[in-house]
Amino acid sequence: MKKQVLAIFAVLICVCICFSGCDFTLSPAKELIRPPKISGEISSLQQAFEQMIDNELIQMKTPIGGENRSSYIIFDIDSDGNDDGLVFYSDPSVNEFARVAVFTHDGSEWKNVSVLDGLAEEIYEADFKDINGDGVFEVLISWTTLNPDSSSNETLTLVGNRILTLYKFAKSSVTLLKTEDFTKMYVRDFNGDGSDDIFLSTVSISVDSNKTRGRIITFNDDCSVKFDKSFALIGMLDVVNIDSDSEVIGKNQYTRIYVDGLLSGAAYVTDVIRFSVSDGKISLPLHGKSNEKIPLTARSNSVYSIDINSDGIVEIPTLQELPFSKRIDNNTAYKENTLNLVVWSQLQNQKCVPKLKTLYNKANNYYFIFEDDWISKISAVYNSNSSLLVFYSVQNGAISDKLFSIMTFSKSDWNNNKYDFDLLYDDDAYVYGYKYEPNDYISKQEIRDNFVVMS
Repeated sequence: MKKQVLAIFAVLICVCICFSGCDFTLSPAKELIRPPKISGEISSLQQAFEQMIDNELIQMKTPIGGENRSSYIIFDIDSDGNDDGLVFYSDPSVNEFARVAVFTHDGSEWKNVSVLDGLAEEIYEADFKDINGDGVFEVLISWTTLNPDSSSNETLTLVGNRILTLYKFAKSSVTLLKTEDFTKMYVRDFNGDGSDDIFLSTVSISVDSNKTRGRIITFNDDCSVKFDKSFALIGMLDVVNIDSDSEVIGKNQYTRIYVDGLLSGAAYVTDVIRFSVSDGKISLPLHGKSNEKIPLTARSNSVYSIDINSDGIVEIPTLQELPFSKRIDNNTAYKENTLNLVVWSQLQNQKCVPKLKTLYNKANNYYFIFEDDWISKISAVYNSNSSLLVFYSVQNGAISDKLFSIMTFSKSDWNNNKYDFDLLYDDDAYVYGYKYEPNDYISKQEIRDNFVVMS
């Protein structure tokens, strides 16, 4: 049964630029304050927390990543029908490290059962997973420092400086089960036994080398470690995205984990781990004979592996230049550059088999399917300043007649009716319009069919 997490102070900002992407994270405020007064269902937890700290000046903390970005989290951890609570803060009178106050609720009042001392200045993530399948959730809290000391180049330094702590929760106590360093974490049921497993990636870098490792950990009924396997991945500067799917070969079932990472300042790569559900064997199908060889998934764009066509299989993106295309941008780095098609491929055995080609507009949250037989017949010009994508026919080695245009509007701009565009799609964030020029290349229905807003 899904559990509802109540969150206050949630902060989520995602800013992207078209056909590339950037992520911004807001860091917690540094002022020492008493907790601001909260109204509503969570106010009683705040009152219990204030009684615990006895009006001391503290700094409230908010997890930087994950779904639970709140100083106060309410969740029924032990599935007994009563809420439990976590409160994140630091007490500068003790040290700068973040702390977690753990509360239970007996149906009438909150009771503090533990205060967990943090391992760094900030909380990176907080989540609840059932690692032994008993219906009771374990608590996963990750700690991080925002300003790591990187002055020494003599030894490899772990990217991210994140530390995972895994806790077992009980009504009167919280027990630390495991502590691990990591760069990126991904939690799913990899072996099909009904309990959550953990995949950790770690990236270590120095002046002249970078090393990336993956690690899969599964657990027994008593929360002890059942399986723990580490393996080398393609060397990355950072891990930026992880996804997974499943694969059946003959009678054998596998979980595949897709790891997208930064390869250099402007290049990305995907590595894949194949995990056997039956015996836990691990293979790396993209490595070939040497895991030092950069696979064909390397690309100069921040597009990540996803199930692009909702068929249950994750597709790996690579890039293909669209002939005669052009990108116009005020940013001189992109001014009048060509556009790239994103080729989405599925892993079959040890090969990436193309399934779909798209013009992928990450900033405006849509893609347009580009048919194979359009190559060298149709091209496009994208103006990122106006969010206007114009398709042209190609004649004699150059763009020729305009075929149709797609433009992204704000709600207010669309409602002002200043543009002679027909409605293509309307969602909560944008309105998408198109303008059609009668032609023999593509119909209005094909435009509507090939235009997809990302969910």
